[in-house]
Amino acid sequence: MVEALKIPTTLAELEALGEEVTLRIPASFEEYLEWVDKCEFTIEYFNNEIVIMGNASYYHEKLVAEIIFCLKTIFNKVTGFSVLGSNIKIHIADLISPTDFNADVSVVQGNPKFVTLPSGKKSNSKITNPVLVAEVTSKSTIAHDFGDKLLAYKKIESLQYAIFVSQYQPFVTVYERKGIHHWELRDYTRLEDSFVLMGQQLTLAEIYKDIQFEK
Repeated sequence: MVEALKIPTTLAELEALGEEVTLRIPASFEEYLEWVDKCEFTIEYFNNEIVIMGNASYYHEKLVAEIIFCLKTIFNKVTGFSVLGSNIKIHIADLISPTDFNADVSVVQGNPKFVTLPSGKKSNSKITNPVLVAEVTSKSTIAHDFGDKLLAYKKIESLQYAIFVSQYQPFVTVYERKGIHHWELRDYTRLEDSFVLMGQQLTLAEIYKDIQFEK
């Protein structure tokens, strides 16, 4: 079923689709696992569909790099935290459909919990216990980020923060867990604004340092 739809597998095929495209292809989780190894780019799985996003822009990746730098800087002040890039998948088990997402940035406290694949092998590229995830939003991803991803992220028992950073203007949205089913939402829009992550303070000015906004 999946092969008949001719899923793109090479970077050239993905680039031909353009930056703003999103493909959703019905597939089983087992079919998705087969295609993960075939694709030269990142694919995700949600709601029994393979999700393929267009290539990230220069502005997106520069902002992701700044976020990683900021998080490594503040978490280097405390022990036991690891800051991870987008090649690590966040796996969320679900009775209806398992989920595999690539957060732009994630943070693990202590040892990572790796996923056991249907084959019985452990995957050292899929984790289940982030304490923080961060997404840089764009016109093509914002609905996916604040929709499918946020709903799935809130199911992660270990997660304490979900952060969404705009690449078009200073605008950061922070979801902080206050209880099992209680999340506090705060928006920050000024460069002098700051918020606290695991006891460490971070300002928008640090996140957006040297950032040229995409028009």
